[in-house]
Amino acid sequence: MVDPEVQRNRITRIIAATRFPFVDQPETSWPNCYNTIVNDETKRFGLLSPWGEVVYPSVVILNCDGGVQELGIVERAEEVNEARARLWRFLSDSASVGRRVKKLFIYVPHGIEDKALGILEGDDIEYDGLRGYGVVDGWLKIYPITTHDDPYDHR
Repeated sequence: MVDPEVQRNRITRIIAATRFPFVDQPETSWPNCYNTIVNDETKRFGLLSPWGEVVYPSVVILNCDGGVQELGIVERAEEVNEARARLWRFLSDSASVGRRVKKLFIYVPHGIEDKALGILEGDDIEYDGLRGYGVVDGWLKIYPITTHDDPYDHR
């Protein structure tokens, strides 16, 4: 059995490498100057929260000007609860201000997507995508649940 935090870090790296951008996503929708940063065992890019804690989203995408373009967070099952709404709202408020849809993607273990969706919708948190994830026969499987923006985000 793999330690849950080690597994989350592995999953985070796979998601960052294959979904930010997607392997076949055209450069017109993902410029070469975007910078994908992974916060795994090494915390590389944090955001100072209003409650004074530095928060390290799992995946941080910086745009060509160095501002936050997109954020992704990979959650473990025990983290998906009403108390998490405060963090998700902060990340939403930190992601690509001025866009039609905030570029926040939340990944939760497959089977608890409805619980996460209830928190997001119940607390009126703006986000772009909710995804389930699971390990099936040694492979990471992503389950698209909700998407609000770009067609590439639907996978």
